[in-house]
Amino acid sequence: MNAAQQLLQRGLRALDPWLDVVFPIATALICARQRLAGYSLLVIYLLLRLLQRSDREPWRWILISLLIVNAGLIIEDRDLRPGGPSDYLIVALSFAAGFQRTKEQWIRGLIWMCSCIVPLLVLSLAAGDKMIEGASSFSGFNINKLGFLAGLLTVLAYGWLREAKAMPTKWLAIAAMGLGMGEAILTQSRASLAAPLLAITIDLAISRRWTLRQLLITGALCITLASGAIYSWYFHTGTTYNLATDYRLGELNRAETIRCWFETTAVSSRGAWLGLGYGKPAQDQCGPERIPSLRRMEKSEGLQHAHNFYAQIFTESGIGGLILAAGITVAGFRKAWNQHQHCHARLSFTLPLMLYLTLMALGITYWQVMMINQVLVGYSLAALTATDPDPSAADAAIPGTQPGANASQG
Repeated sequence: MNAAQQLLQRGLRALDPWLDVVFPIATALICARQRLAGYSLLVIYLLLRLLQRSDREPWRWILISLLIVNAGLIIEDRDLRPGGPSDYLIVALSFAAGFQRTKEQWIRGLIWMCSCIVPLLVLSLAAGDKMIEGASSFSGFNINKLGFLAGLLTVLAYGWLREAKAMPTKWLAIAAMGLGMGEAILTQSRASLAAPLLAITIDLAISRRWTLRQLLITGALCITLASGAIYSWYFHTGTTYNLATDYRLGELNRAETIRCWFETTAVSSRGAWLGLGYGKPAQDQCGPERIPSLRRMEKSEGLQHAHNFYAQIFTESGIGGLILAAGITVAGFRKAWNQHQHCHARLSFTLPLMLYLTLMALGITYWQVMMINQVLVGYSLAALTATDPDPSAADAAIPGTQPGANASQG
């Protein structure tokens, strides 16, 4: 058994630099509506990643067992239906798959993660006028899911830029950022455009020392751009159709839905403590009768999800789930800030990543339905656990370097 494990680990170490190529391939398959193939590929990827170091970390076998037992549930194509426990399982397994990888491995992996923007943008452009069909996209998913992916890839490309040393690599990262923002514009998702820009701006603002003059000029520029975006989105009156009215109604519906999900769960006999479960319990109670603005957009029922990560968690799992989610968020920011303070030795992209995910969590439940989003979120968050290279692991791979080896030979 030990010989088989050693052979397995040797093969996985050889595959390690190339495993992340799965990300752009799976993105292309999912966007081309070949979801079964894309999801299956991602499950195989998670399995191989979890098998790495399983000889030295037995806890991985527990997660491997969970992955295998629930593979059918994970791969199941839920389309636009509300999510379930498997959504959280995918994120957790993806986090474990990237647990305690080295900085060098993460920098190498960023290249493949950022390359997801290529098939995403190519297929978006190929769809032409049919890219957006009602609330859905050419991929069949809600357009906000693609927007979230575009924003996430933009932030990861920014992280790649910060980690890059050579100028050609820096230019490639800048190009990836531009492609990500271009895709976000094509999706017409306001959050996917604003959230990555805000996350990157905050990271840049705290990463350097500013003179008063620079601060005033930059602040004035940011306020001008933000004012222009707000005006064009919410107050500009079109000549043929007033899209700003729909945008304002959409934001009102989201705010009222968040409030309603919190309220209906809190007054439920069991909801505040245990939650209402998965599916559509809060949606049934937060329809046009409770939220009149839904009628103005001709909605016959409530929104499928809370449009807020914390409201969704509270409704599904109660106060315990909400406290856990808030605690994980705080712990993530503390770890990201620590890495930011020591970016010469640790990864520097985790802080803008946490900022982006938190900003998006306030307005969209990003983990639901689209598996490439779930895997990328969980896997990239594992960068918070990045470590220095493990000399003992390297020694173990070289015959004669393990403790006691020389003594046994003598």
